[in-house]
Amino acid sequence: MTEPFKWDWVVKATHWTSAILFMANFFVLEKGGQWHEWAGYLILISVIVRLIWGMLTASPARLSHFAPNPAKAVRHLMDVYLFRQDKHNGHNPAGAIMVWVLWSLLIATASSGWGMETDYFWGSDWLEEVHETLANLTMVAVAIHVAAVILMTKLTRKAYLRSMLP
Repeated sequence: MTEPFKWDWVVKATHWTSAILFMANFFVLEKGGQWHEWAGYLILISVIVRLIWGMLTASPARLSHFAPNPAKAVRHLMDVYLFRQDKHNGHNPAGAIMVWVLWSLLIATASSGWGMETDYFWGSDWLEEVHETLANLTMVAVAIHVAAVILMTKLTRKAYLRSMLP
């Protein structure tokens, strides 16, 4: 298996903070409870820190290094299918789209959760439905992300997970 480059500590810390807290919120913590709320706030802070880091760093974690581009993503997936290789350091074009989808969903989910706690939206059933729907969509995106990492590892023999481990 090809040894991947390693993501920097900010990328790893924000990735795993968001991942662990989202899974805890989705499966473990009491919905609407104080721990659920604080986990959501920390997820939001984690994504914001990552976005700020992406504007400041010069590494492959820089946001401009993986702007979403559907045409490039399709070409990349065809190359992986045909040639069983991924020559990208950092996010490949398909992964870039998933990263932006996940960040958008996490921000929207956390923001809708925060909104439910404000005086203006307190007791708003429709916002609660939006929040739950966003959380469910995020879980679908997480499942696709994990499946894609596993599939890409099998197809390309590139150890994607190792790049996110300490």
